[in-house]
Amino acid sequence: METAIYSPLLKPILTPENTNQTTWADLGAGTGMFTQILLQNLTHSTVHAIDKNPHALWKLPHSVPPTNQLVIDDVDFTRSLPFEKDYFDGMVMANALHYSPNPLATLQNILPHLKKGGQFVLVEYEVHRANPPWIPYPLPFLKFREIAPQAGLQDLQKIGAVISVYYQHIYSCVAWR
Repeated sequence: METAIYSPLLKPILTPENTNQTTWADLGAGTGMFTQILLQNLTHSTVHAIDKNPHALWKLPHSVPPTNQLVIDDVDFTRSLPFEKDYFDGMVMANALHYSPNPLATLQNILPHLKKGGQFVLVEYEVHRANPPWIPYPLPFLKFREIAPQAGLQDLQKIGAVISVYYQHIYSCVAWR
């Protein structure tokens, strides 16, 4: 199962103090692989799987642990989000920010919905050259490290790396708002 391969990218931040009674967003959720990892590691929490094409996500409600709630949102994260400011305790954006031609503007759009002190987790390919249509705007770690402070993120830490079944290396990092 692919979630086992990618679980180490999120495990370091899913600690007992931040996994109970929280609200998380999986931005650009795709097929819901990282949504599932969140749901398997949170308790009494809500996960919003946000994607502009959420059709693949409709199979997920059958795999939601009984203590958690899954909300599927048909929303394009590059546009205005329909949530209150300071709504989410945490956000995961896995292999999605590389679709934005302006990652800083995208981050400035979504981060106001993250609570102050909330965690933003980025999972991205560690590549430097575009590979359209899969990775049109690559965002290797050093490039993200440059824009994170401009987006209002602090204390950036790299937390994991794995070899992707699809395309080379993937890293994960966490920063706080």
